[in-house]
Amino acid sequence: MSERPPQPNQEGGVNSYGTDDPERQAQIEAARTAAAEERRANREKLERYVGYGLNEEDATALIEHEEMLAARRDALAAGEPEQGEADKRIRPRIYVRSLVDHTEGHDVGDWIDASQDLEDIQADIRKILSHSLHAHWTGQPAEEWAIHDQDGFGSVLLHEYESLDVVCSLGKGIAAHGLAFSAWAEINDNRDVYTLERFETAYFGDYESREAYAQHIVDELNGDDELAKLPDWLRDVVRIDFEHMVHEMETSGEVRFADHPGGVWVFNGRV
Repeated sequence: MSERPPQPNQEGGVNSYGTDDPERQAQIEAARTAAAEERRANREKLERYVGYGLNEEDATALIEHEEMLAARRDALAAGEPEQGEADKRIRPRIYVRSLVDHTEGHDVGDWIDASQDLEDIQADIRKILSHSLHAHWTGQPAEEWAIHDQDGFGSVLLHEYESLDVVCSLGKGIAAHGLAFSAWAEINDNRDVYTLERFETAYFGDYESREAYAQHIVDELNGDDELAKLPDWLRDVVRIDFEHMVHEMETSGEVRFADHPGGVWVFNGRV
């Protein structure tokens, strides 16, 4: 994140709040007062802990830990899930900035949930642009934006000017199916919304290895039962070459594999 942009000067009737709206000025003043009070309380607490014998670094770490616990308690009181529970579902998000403000050295942007509907993503972008400092100072609306960061998209890298249709499709798919959807997007160059939406048709599952998938296919075809029908002298020397089987399936385009830590995702290569 960039440093806090400088406040506009007060020439031409513009005050230090950056707005002439009394209600907004009251909100800003209340936020400033609360921040000052928090800094004062933390300074007093730091001095007290140092007086107890802690060095300043350890005392600061303790204060930060206490703040984290307080935030966690507040979140639980509000009915929000534990962090562990929240982490079970991936929530892809993008960081969108106002470009005109960015070029002037100001960070006017925010994180947007990419798993929501397209109309909601667009509304969030309009909200970010409505906070443009350039627009406030010049009266000219901020219209251009770009994606400057991402989170929760796995190995897929979004372009700065990625289509919101693609972003939305990726966000919804990953939130619903996990990182297997990200792998499906990557092997298809993640730019074709129609192909992305065929994930459920293409996805064969998650296996420990390519050979484990080949074993699954043999099991589905009752391969072991067929081997059992062979004469003893022949059954003892007949083996299924799973490695070669995988090679044939992959080179023929029958299936497509995407490795991940601990296993492999398998997709229909004909979809």
